[in-house]
Amino acid sequence: MTQSGASQAVQQLEDFLQVQLLDRTKRPFVLTSEGEVFYSGCCKLVRQFENLAEEVRSLGQEVSGRATVAAIYSVGLSYLPELQKEFKRRFPQAEVRFQFGHPDDVYRAVEQGSADFGLVSYPQQSKTLAATHWRDEPMALVAPAGHPLVGLDGVTPEVLGLESLIAFAPNLRIRHEIDRYLRSFGITMSVSAEFDNVDSVKHALELSGAVAFLPLSAISEELSSGTLVALDCDWLKLHRPLGVIQRRDTSLGRTARALHEMLFRQVSQDVLETQDDLQSQDGDATQDGDAAPGHRMSEPEQVRGFEGTDTSFSSDVANSATDGMAQAQRLEPGRVARSTTRPAGQSRLGQPRVGNRGARRPVKLSKKR
Repeated sequence: MTQSGASQAVQQLEDFLQVQLLDRTKRPFVLTSEGEVFYSGCCKLVRQFENLAEEVRSLGQEVSGRATVAAIYSVGLSYLPELQKEFKRRFPQAEVRFQFGHPDDVYRAVEQGSADFGLVSYPQQSKTLAATHWRDEPMALVAPAGHPLVGLDGVTPEVLGLESLIAFAPNLRIRHEIDRYLRSFGITMSVSAEFDNVDSVKHALELSGAVAFLPLSAISEELSSGTLVALDCDWLKLHRPLGVIQRRDTSLGRTARALHEMLFRQVSQDVLETQDDLQSQDGDATQDGDAAPGHRMSEPEQVRGFEGTDTSFSSDVANSATDGMAQAQRLEPGRVARSTTRPAGQSRLGQPRVGNRGARRPVKLSKKR
């Protein structure tokens, strides 16, 4: 369609609706509040039509439609490649598209209907979006190989307070949670640099003599190669909650529904494998004698998925993403990094107290800011 044709079409819509859809006083044009509502509604109608057409075509046939999933970078790159391979193996005729971006982009894509559902950290529900807890991702205190703390049997809160930290940006929820967690132990750290995404923190860590708190799933390759080392902190119980967001007023199509179920089935399998590993280690410990104090693994992560939802594929779970809503902040590291340096004592970092609450006894809180 030509620019003239598009302008005429918009003008006809405005005449029909008797409202202004575009603000033509700005360059480039932007949608008015009425235009935003109209655009969102049209996206919803198109998505519903596509889902209905897919459902009708695939009756009695193999899953063969298309699904689009939006995800933040750290979650998408850690979990979705393997999920895509497994989904393609089971449903070779289906097509899955992934969109990686900043958390705000993920929420916007789901709200506008350009993505069937989204994967974010600290998922936040709203009037238009339902948030479902997916998994709690373990985090670790990490240092580059050769760091003085690597050789210690255990890093205490007092020792950690003397180290410099590669931190997340102050406007991110993960930074606030890390700050709050460390404050509960009376820890104040000097922040040497701040970034707004996991990859930048990870790469800066490899080039510095500082430490950082990072999700284990995002540093598996670095831990295997030995460039980064997870420090021994038996008092550290940090998790980053991950969740799925979906529009409340839209049902998933058949392909998106199958992918959605596979996503949660994957978590269930991970938990079963973790339980088997724990039982195996407990059996070995029983044969060899009592396990040494402080070396017992923590309880496996709790899976809080759908309430009353069958994990097998069926049309009954079309609206299952509206169950089990989690309340959390939606800010999460994105792509563009920025770095600042602050004097010691002016910035503190901590992480969410998600798992094993009550299992630790914090030291006396420090009021130093």
